[in-house]
Amino acid sequence: MKISQLSDTKLLISLCSEDMRNFDLDFNKLSTSDPHSKKILSRLLTLACVKNSISTHNKSVILEAVPNDNGMLILMSLCEKVSKRKKYRIKRITQYPCYKFDNAETMLCAIEKLCDTDIFFYNNSAFFYKNRYYLVFDYPVVAKKARKILSEFAHSVKGTKPFVARLYECAKLISDGNAIVHIGSSL
Repeated sequence: MKISQLSDTKLLISLCSEDMRNFDLDFNKLSTSDPHSKKILSRLLTLACVKNSISTHNKSVILEAVPNDNGMLILMSLCEKVSKRKKYRIKRITQYPCYKFDNAETMLCAIEKLCDTDIFFYNNSAFFYKNRYYLVFDYPVVAKKARKILSEFAHSVKGTKPFVARLYECAKLISDGNAIVHIGSSL
């Protein structure tokens, strides 16, 4: 058996016919699914790596075996392991928190109380549609304290995507982006 280092990441192991008999290896039966072959190849690779001071930690090992006239040649190549990309699923909002006010006075009172809290509001819009005022949030969850305040002054409405799209298309937009802060700053 002869072990040659071709580069920092490649080793060549030459086995003669006597080595093949000693290890009880047959090129035709050589496979990683065969437990005996796998065990012998693993030991040969460990020996070759230790002898040449090559670390296989966090590296993938690629083996290529070729029959020789009096044995077999095994080429071992090391590659950096490619970490699997993390896949993130973006959960689509199916229903937006939406509140309907009967008149402007109740909406302004609610906004004034919301501005007095320590809750940070962002991405909400105010609309006027069919003699009613609407406050729509562009995120799925509103803080519990804010829900309590809004439930005192408004009725919760199912803010489905078509309903919100209809508001943006047909209703009069009072304030977009951050309606609570914009309206509340002038109260």
